[in-house]
This record gives sequence, structure tokens and C-alpha cells, in this order.
Amino acid sequence: MTTAADRPLAVVLHSRQPLTTDVTRVFPPQHWDVVVLTDADPAQAYREDVPGTRPVVRTAPRDTWAATLRSWSERRPVEIVSNDEYCLLDCAALRAESGLATRHPEHPVNYIDKVLMKERLTAAGVRTPRFLAFPRVPEPKQAYEEVLDHIGLPAVAKPRREANSRGVSILRTQDALRAWLAERRGQEGWQLEEFLDGTFHHANSLVRDGKLTPVQAGTYLGPLLDLTAGRRLGGWTVPHCDPLAHRAHELNRQVVDALGGGGAFVVHTEFAVTRDGETAVVEVAARAPGALLPDLSRLHAGVNLEEAHLALQAGLPVPEPVRVATEAAWLWIPVLPGERHRTTPRLTGNHRVDIRQAARTTHRGEAGTVGVSVLLWHNDPEVLAADVRTAATAAWCGQ
Repeated sequence: MTTAADRPLAVVLHSRQPLTTDVTRVFPPQHWDVVVLTDADPAQAYREDVPGTRPVVRTAPRDTWAATLRSWSERRPVEIVSNDEYCLLDCAALRAESGLATRHPEHPVNYIDKVLMKERLTAAGVRTPRFLAFPRVPEPKQAYEEVLDHIGLPAVAKPRREANSRGVSILRTQDALRAWLAERRGQEGWQLEEFLDGTFHHANSLVRDGKLTPVQAGTYLGPLLDLTAGRRLGGWTVPHCDPLAHRAHELNRQVVDALGGGGAFVVHTEFAVTRDGETAVVEVAARAPGALLPDLSRLHAGVNLEEAHLALQAGLPVPEPVRVATEAAWLWIPVLPGERHRTTPRLTGNHRVDIRQAARTTHRGEAGTVGVSVLLWHNDPEVLAADVRTAATAAWCGQ
């Protein structure tokens, strides 16, 4: 039996994307010790609604992580993993320095740098939004006509290395474009891309040395923007037999072929289906998605995507996806300044509702934030669809 003295240590790196699952399900305490190593506020290492045990969180500046890991590895074996977009490059480097197997993508920057990502996808014949990359945002007069000629309006402004819609804005008018160019003039690492009008979807697969195993496809309520202004975010699973699911997983295969499939990780691809029926890749991540998508994949395919990603990095077994008949959905309901949670509507099917701290009392923040988290699931798609409509339209929060 493993004793405390010789149990290996699993180190989960964190910076900006909180953990959304109980990591002891991946690293059972009878076999592992677990520590979350962060360079940020330790209170932000876990999402508020994460169930189960929360391992200890240690805070240290990022430039000391290598030394910290070396000191820990002198006493026992150390495994290093992360599902945080802002730690993936460091995680890959620290694993290499520690002599651990390479399990991140062989070229992780292809999945992180949005400009490089679109260049490689386009070269492989995968449709992406038209875009302009600005290593440094030029003078407004210099860029204004180029943007109108190459992209048009509306245009989407994005940092080339961010995640979770941070820094993303939609420029709908010429005045908005001029103002954005003036505000960002001289800044590095920006891009503008074509605004795609259509429906938005995602595909998730396990990647093991270039071989893809499809897990789950889904549809979003709409673009994952404007929660701070009161927009409700969410989505639902696509049935395994639906042609859209087959289309989504084939697109994921093309994406991994273009960006590199060496290693062991989860790939999450977001794409639009335009009004003309054209498929265009919008975002790709070599990690599990956020929000409640790992819960949806567990209910719909028997695999929690975040747990799978951490296990793949550590070389641990991952259950094979199964075609469960359950369909599932998620919604995030914002609470705006001056509001609080007031009522929970009657939902017919299976559901889990978490009232976040921000909505338990009057929200004092300056912008909207997640007030209520809703997970829905049922074997009857019509029951699920009715609950989604109810949850998406009900007055959860108010003055």
C-alpha cells in the first residue's frame, strides 16, 4: 500500500482559468498528493461551484516555479499538469525540464497564438475568418481603409494570445473602428477578423499521438460575449447521430492534422456555420473547454473533458466515450449591478442550479457577472428544449 512518504505529487498549474472539477477524481488521495501551484489569487484557483475536495493551493511567482518543482522532486516523483490556457506553454517547458514525457501538443503555440493558428488552418484548406494581424497597431489612417477593404464591418477585435473572450469586442460601425484603432494605436499583439453571421458550435475530442477519439459536439446559444452587459450564455449537446455531430468531429480531425497531433490532450474547436452553410473555425484550444461543458460531456458521453485532459497529461487511463442517450444543456445567468437572485423557475427535467455568491446578496460590482449556473439534462430532447427555453427567458435576478 502506498504511504504518505512515497506517494507521488501531482502539481496542477494555475493562473487565470479556474479548475472546474474535483481533481482528486483524477488523482485519488490514497495514491497521490495534490497541490495547485498558482501565480494569482489562490481563491480564484477553483470555480465557486466545484464539488468535492479542494487540494491545497500554493502561491509563488511564475519565475520561481521551476525551482519550486525541483525542490519537490528531490523528495518524491512529481507530475505536472494544467488545464489553464495561460499555463500550457510553461507546463510543457517544465515537464521537459523535469524529464517528464511530452504530452502537450508537439507545437503548443499553434493552438495558443490565434494568428499562427489561422495561418496554419488556412494553409491546410480549413476555412477561418478573414483577418488582419497587427504586430503593432498602426496609425488609424493607415489601418482604417485596409480593414474596410480586407475585412469589412462588423469586425471582431481580438488579442492574438488570450482566452475566455478576454479583450474581444465587435466593431459594428466606422466610428467604432476609428475609435478602436485610436485607442489601441502602438499596442502589440492584436488582430481584427471577419464577423461571421450564423450559428456557433463546438467539437471536443481526445487526442493520443495523432489519433482522435470524438467525445461530444454542441451548439451555443450564441456568441460567448457580453455577459457583463447582461447576455445569457449557454448551449446544449448535439445528438451523437445528428449529421452536425459527424461534421463537427471531422472538422476537429482536420484541425488537429493542421496544428499538430503529437502528444496526449483534449482538443476543443469552436466553429460557425454561416447562413450560406459554410463551416468556419473560430477558435481552437489544446485543453478542455470551460463553463459547464465538462459536465455536459460527462452526462452525454461518460467522459468529463477536464478530468480527461489532466489524466492524459499525467499518462493515466481515460475512459472511452460511450453513446449515452442523455442530452444536456448549460446556462450562465448574469446578475447586474444592483440585482440579486430573486426566483428559480420551475424546471421539468433533471437539473442542478447553483446560486453564485455574487447573486446571494445585492451585486455591488460595476458590471454583470455570473449569478446563477444552470445544468440541465434529460433523455427526452423535447423536455430538455423546453427547460432551456424556460431557463433562458425566466427572470432569475432583479432589483
